[in-house]
Amino acid sequence: MQIKGKEISLKNLIFGNLSKSPVPSGIPYPEGTQGEIPILDIQNGVILTTDGKYVKLLEIFPTNYRMKNLFEQKNIIYYFLSWLRIAPPDFQILVRVQRADIEAACEYLGECYGRETQEACQTLILEEAGLIRYLAENEALSHRFFLCFAYDGGSTDFEDIVKKLEEDALTAEQYLGYCGLTVRGVSDGDQLALDILYSMLNKRTSLHVELPNAEELLSPICGEYEGDENEIPAGGRLSKLDLIAPSSMELNHRDYVIVDGVYHSYVILTGYPSYLWQTDAWLVPFLEAGEGISLSFFVNRIRKEKILPKISRKTMLNRSRFRSVDVTRQDFEEMDDAIDSGLYIKDAVNRGGEQFHYMHTLIEITADSEEELKRRISRVETLCGSNRMTCRRTDFKQEQAFLSMLPLTRLDPDLELKSRRNVLTNGIAASFPFCSYELCDPKGIFLGINLENNSATLLDVSDSSKYSNGNMSIMGTSGAGKTFLLQLLALRLRMQGVQVFILAPIKGFEFRAACEAVGGSFLKLSPGSENCINFLEIRRACLDPEETAGESRGDSVLMEKIRRLHIFFSLRLPDMTQEETRLLDQSLLELYGQFGITQDNASLLTKDRKLKPSPTFRDLYRLLREKGEAYSRLAGAVEEFAIGSVSSLGGATNIDVSSKYIVIDMSELGKDLLPEGMLIATDFVSDEGKKSRIARKAVIFDEFWEIIGARGNQMAADFILELFKVFRAYSGIAVNATQDLIDYFAFEDGKYGKAILNVCRIKIVLQMEENEACEVQKYLNLSDEETLRITRCQRGQGLVCIGPNRINVEFRASQSEYDLLTTDRNDLLRVRKGEDDDENSGQ
Repeated sequence: MQIKGKEISLKNLIFGNLSKSPVPSGIPYPEGTQGEIPILDIQNGVILTTDGKYVKLLEIFPTNYRMKNLFEQKNIIYYFLSWLRIAPPDFQILVRVQRADIEAACEYLGECYGRETQEACQTLILEEAGLIRYLAENEALSHRFFLCFAYDGGSTDFEDIVKKLEEDALTAEQYLGYCGLTVRGVSDGDQLALDILYSMLNKRTSLHVELPNAEELLSPICGEYEGDENEIPAGGRLSKLDLIAPSSMELNHRDYVIVDGVYHSYVILTGYPSYLWQTDAWLVPFLEAGEGISLSFFVNRIRKEKILPKISRKTMLNRSRFRSVDVTRQDFEEMDDAIDSGLYIKDAVNRGGEQFHYMHTLIEITADSEEELKRRISRVETLCGSNRMTCRRTDFKQEQAFLSMLPLTRLDPDLELKSRRNVLTNGIAASFPFCSYELCDPKGIFLGINLENNSATLLDVSDSSKYSNGNMSIMGTSGAGKTFLLQLLALRLRMQGVQVFILAPIKGFEFRAACEAVGGSFLKLSPGSENCINFLEIRRACLDPEETAGESRGDSVLMEKIRRLHIFFSLRLPDMTQEETRLLDQSLLELYGQFGITQDNASLLTKDRKLKPSPTFRDLYRLLREKGEAYSRLAGAVEEFAIGSVSSLGGATNIDVSSKYIVIDMSELGKDLLPEGMLIATDFVSDEGKKSRIARKAVIFDEFWEIIGARGNQMAADFILELFKVFRAYSGIAVNATQDLIDYFAFEDGKYGKAILNVCRIKIVLQMEENEACEVQKYLNLSDEETLRITRCQRGQGLVCIGPNRINVEFRASQSEYDLLTTDRNDLLRVRKGEDDDENSGQ
């Protein structure tokens, strides 16, 4: 390969090169691929090109524009338009579509695998990693957005140039931030630019070989060297071009170029429909065209005093010609439109505050084979036609198109002329390309595939830098897959080492298979059950979260337990009088006193620092019965738990809490006792969760309306709400799910339902009927588009809402996870048949 000749201007021939930039005088690789790259160096985060430009490169993290309501969309376009008015005159927006990069997620799963001791859980981790890799290789895509602009000042001092580019970058960061976008690279060094260029020039290699840190590799000497460092010839030093240059380039084909073993072909847009400039986010169809289809969008602002005389002359000429054109001529309407357009542009620029730009759109199509490349090119041409746009292949100009695609604001002159389209500022603002939102946290739990852009969706609920809390609220109609999703989240949290508590008031048996598969504890709170949780027990975690001495706690642990017992009695006796409340208070203090426990926290411990035993419901019932008639209603409230049908809950706690996956099944308590059962289980989980402020844990409530809905009361609802608020302080998250929205918002006009939603940063809305979706729209402030999508969701799909960002996700499970969680009869028969076959083959 040969290096193209470097362009020399007449000014430089006469006066010499006035630039004081530290650009090397030449490229010492006349036969290497380095010579084909129009880059001289990268310094201070600025790319220096062979045509004398200084380019700043930023990465933009998008927002989900189409899922915003109309007000939010208008706000985004307004601030994007505001930035365009003060943006550098020449800039380029580049959108790269590639296979999803899930290496970080798989590495984290590998760490979880190494820490895990349960063999069954290790197997699930391996399957999840395999599922993510499979989707990344076959379905999941990743979209990366870049903005680059060149220095447009008159200074020749490199420090001034860098300073001006950083100021422009900070301005872009500010205004794009108003649009809900995050900008990376404002003050970063060279590594970001190197990483981006390396991945673009080495599309295949970069998937398997990560670019090392440039600072470590670009030192003058690697290894031991005994000579003088200054005597090393310039050609013997490793340069930044060596790091990013591809291993091979084939540039001699008409229809494509082959770089790093990947076929590249290019298409330019040459015609746009007139209505396009009034259509928001009109570039989106190309952003989501699929794998291997990327886009580069060039904008060049022309000064008003330069362009208006040209428009006036052209319009005047068209008018003169138009007078002699017959109405039957084929180009009559076209000439009439040209005159109207010229007058419109003149008026918009002179009176409307618009700016005149030339716009160019270059589309890159890549593939691993020539046949696949042809199919993708055909798909792009069809897409253009369906959107009433005309496109043109860049035959015999593939090399120039390849170099133009690089983020260097350097469009080939011939391609620039053929793809030029005039447009005003509002038309560019309407393009708003940063709207393909992805949720891919490296240490997140895998949810599934983003239905908008096929990206992998991973959510790290413990990342406090991104989410104010990891609490979740899940809503959906019956049969939408709510319980399946709950258990899927629970299993994947457990795979990451999180201790999981599940409270199941209805159909608890559905949680059993998954619980036992990962070595969890399945507990039943029901009449005649062997499992018992003593609601009156004062646990060590109540005394001190870190299980130390305990006396340091400022308030009284006993009084906190008595407050919770008042909640229990308020459920049993909704009409309890003030006198009964006073008598209950006295009785509880007396009961705990019999066990040597007083309001002094030190009384909870024996002399050898062990926790004293606590009373039970049976002890409380016995004491109240002995006190006479005034206490009869109070005694009756606990009689059922002491000597009645659920006396199994009247004794001491006898369950194993060492497991990292605990399911508490209350489905057989019956509707009358379910609120009390939920309170007992929640009290237990709340105390267990406070054992450590460091260990991660999650409490999951199914059918949450049972305790904060129509059958709840204020004290119980306050207790649950407090748990959701404070659990984060103990490295925990709280998850709730419901299918009965009417009951969810029934208690006190929805006061507690709304409050729970407010403390849940993450909401997942599954399929709903139209009336339910309209109800959710009101509480979650969803747009009409989002509400419509909820009603059209299929089973296993849902809308994930995280603050202002909303994405449609298809939740995915591995085969083992699916077999553990499914409730479909046919699937259960298949699983049962497989187990029977395994048993028979073993015999």
